[in-house]
Amino acid sequence: MTLETREYLQRLLRFHGVWLRKSLGQHLLVDDTALEDIASAACPEPGCSVVEIGAGAGSLTVALLARKASVTGIELDTRFTEIHKELCASWAAANNPETLDFFYGDALDFDYAKAAEKAREQGRPFVIAGNIPYQITSPLIMKIIEDAVAFDSMTLMMQLEVAQRLTAKPRTRTIGSISVKVQYFCEIEQIRDVGNRSFLPPPKVQSRVLRFKRRTGINPDPKACKRLFNLIDAGYRYRRKVLPNSIGTSGMYHWDKATAEKALLEIGLSPNTRAEELGIAEWEKLLQALDQTRPEK
Repeated sequence: MTLETREYLQRLLRFHGVWLRKSLGQHLLVDDTALEDIASAACPEPGCSVVEIGAGAGSLTVALLARKASVTGIELDTRFTEIHKELCASWAAANNPETLDFFYGDALDFDYAKAAEKAREQGRPFVIAGNIPYQITSPLIMKIIEDAVAFDSMTLMMQLEVAQRLTAKPRTRTIGSISVKVQYFCEIEQIRDVGNRSFLPPPKVQSRVLRFKRRTGINPDPKACKRLFNLIDAGYRYRRKVLPNSIGTSGMYHWDKATAEKALLEIGLSPNTRAEELGIAEWEKLLQALDQTRPEK
């Protein structure tokens, strides 16, 4: 089936005069099993409202529609427009109740909150899915979660190394500020790995599919979230330094080295602690301790 999908897409692209551009990260998934796994993880039940990022030639779009989802595909490259028109026409001709449309533009400019609100009005679960262009993976995920988009889940395929950073645990080499921020908002589940031969053309990197679900019980106050993220950024800006030095040189709020040392001791941590040693709960405790600790005169 993968070979058939690959050959079909090659014929389709040639017919419409579309040549894939590596500069846009255009590597189309042609592995039918992987497509089905992503679609089923994104829409475990019929009736989802899906925003698909990076619709391309529509392979994942079709897999999502087969699960009785309404789909809005985001695509930056307007050369795919004619392919999408044909797909929409055939879908409408079959009198399917689910809707299919496309947004042409940057995925970073799409209004996910508005799409989520529309899904809620229709009584549908709102999910996000797609093969994310590698160069915008981190900023895109942060935009969605910082904009407080009320998604039920996100099922995203990305570069393996990026997925490893997003799921990294404390005291590991791969953990960074993005790891902590995303894990503050989301529980992350690994769905599957996808080899480079599953794409047309094959990229030089391996891929991984992750599913994100919003955590419950987090502080919804944007100002509190910003302060927490500023602290995390300060800690990781000089990750080889101990936290009092990193925080003290950040110039943020009233935090100096002595204040940071006292705050760490307050929560039972050594002043020699480094950023990569803290989990999200410890960052929250540290912020609270910093706000309660006055700088020394």
